[in-house]
Amino acid sequence: MKNDQKKFKTMKNRALGASKADKIEVGDMVSWKSWCMDLLTETFEEKEGLLLEIIEETRLENVVLIGKILPFGASEYDFIPLFSLTKTNKRD
Repeated sequence: MKNDQKKFKTMKNRALGASKADKIEVGDMVSWKSWCMDLLTETFEEKEGLLLEIIEETRLENVVLIGKILPFGASEYDFIPLFSLTKTNKRD
């Protein structure tokens, strides 16, 4: 347990999602899993979009990195925690 506590208090991990910030850049195509609910089922579906901005927010006294994303086929932005995003190389 002490090892884990020390790991999260380094400058490298100054914010939740900081380790992902090194792997993802603004302009990258990203994917994330989201709940898909209808009248009969609740499942996860993978969504994809374009990362437009990385925002630093303070939530409950902790710094969290949030991605501002324009999902493909959508007209409104989604705000997803950076640790939930994965860079994708899919091309259609």
